[in-house]
Amino acid sequence: MSDKPRRDAGGAVNRCSACRHPDREGLDRELAGGLTLRAAAEKYDLSKDAVARHKRDHLSKALRAVQERRETAGAQKAVDRAEELYAKASGILERAEEEQDGKLSLAAIKELRSVVELLAKLTGELDERPQVNVLNLNANPEWLSMQGAMLEALAPYPDARIAVAGALERLEET
Repeated sequence: MSDKPRRDAGGAVNRCSACRHPDREGLDRELAGGLTLRAAAEKYDLSKDAVARHKRDHLSKALRAVQERRETAGAQKAVDRAEELYAKASGILERAEEEQDGKLSLAAIKELRSVVELLAKLTGELDERPQVNVLNLNANPEWLSMQGAMLEALAPYPDARIAVAGALERLEET
């Protein structure tokens, strides 16, 4: 590494303490390799904030690309991991059935049920959001009775009765 001060694209001297560190290349390599900000700060005697700013603003594009490829290559989707679990549990169930091991078969079935549920959630096949069921209110005798009672109670208040009747009519149309 050269002792000359580093300059930014505009020619100004770079004030980044990580860029001025004697082992900047090692710091950059380790950051790109996945070293945590805290560990890098301790190892290179820098503040965690300085390391974070350096990583965000000064790590070379090539090293950032290496880091992104590494993260992407190592990452497995949750669905893939759940499918692997399903395959393993299926294999255990098959062996348990061949060996007529009822206890192990039931345990494997229980795990398979959980994995199937997880896969259904991950793929969107199982939607656990609350659902609202719309009923045909005109066909419900209880609703008709309640509607009549409301309108009868509003008889002394003609304007309110008309407003409620209009609202009920609009509900029935939808």
